[in-house]
Amino acid sequence: MTTVTRAYVASRHGQLHYRIAHPEQASAAPPLLCLHQTPGNGHDWQPILPTLAERRTVIAIDTPGYGMSDPPAAPLEIADFADIMAQAMTDLAAQGVIAGGPFDVMGMHTGSVTSTQLAVAFPDRIRRAILFGLAAYPADVREQKLARLRDHFPVPTNDLTHVEKLWAVISTLSDPRVTAEERHVGMAECLRLGSRMPWGYVSVYRYDFLAAMPKVTQPVLVINPEDDLWTVTRATSDLLPHGRRLDMPGVAHGVLTIERARVAEAINQFLDAA
Repeated sequence: MTTVTRAYVASRHGQLHYRIAHPEQASAAPPLLCLHQTPGNGHDWQPILPTLAERRTVIAIDTPGYGMSDPPAAPLEIADFADIMAQAMTDLAAQGVIAGGPFDVMGMHTGSVTSTQLAVAFPDRIRRAILFGLAAYPADVREQKLARLRDHFPVPTNDLTHVEKLWAVISTLSDPRVTAEERHVGMAECLRLGSRMPWGYVSVYRYDFLAAMPKVTQPVLVINPEDDLWTVTRATSDLLPHGRRLDMPGVAHGVLTIERARVAEAINQFLDAA
């Protein structure tokens, strides 16, 4: 099986931690950058990363402040995330870690928003994009979601009620086939972040995703599991001029594990298309 290794690359907010896997045989395929959801990290892609790396170099970077990447002083804008990731790919190419030139990008939820901004801001560098779920809300809904963030992700307290609330949120969103142990490990990662856990959502809800989507000129595959973004993704995916949507009813959060073979096949077919 393809080996996944880990390392760091510098950014303007400290070090970025990443996972990377290379194909055993030389490949002319562009590298694939994978961007995780909030409040996850690059390990989220582990179920499919080795399979995808059989054909191309795959790199999963922890967003600043998540996983093992250094945190910024305050929540960033999605444009900042995109600039940081583009610079990281430039630096890794200069170091000989990945091939230079255009690359593909794939994102999950928050990562989908950042991937879209990358495609818009760097049209000559992004070849194709894969988006899992589209948090594409109008301004009034985004304002409401910003105002309610602390209801879902309360500030840590001495009585640990925030832990119970977080467990309830994770249990509600997760596919029933995700084990209690897997949910427990995910919650532990969330708790490690402290009060900055929802910062990625702040970035998403400040971003006008609906305005950005029509500006994407690259081919886009939208993979839509039946999670909390199922409905809004179905309603907005047509805004992507060169997009197509793959609905995956019956599977919620945990799709990369539960449907790993089907997801990997869809991604490879899309990226390998002429």
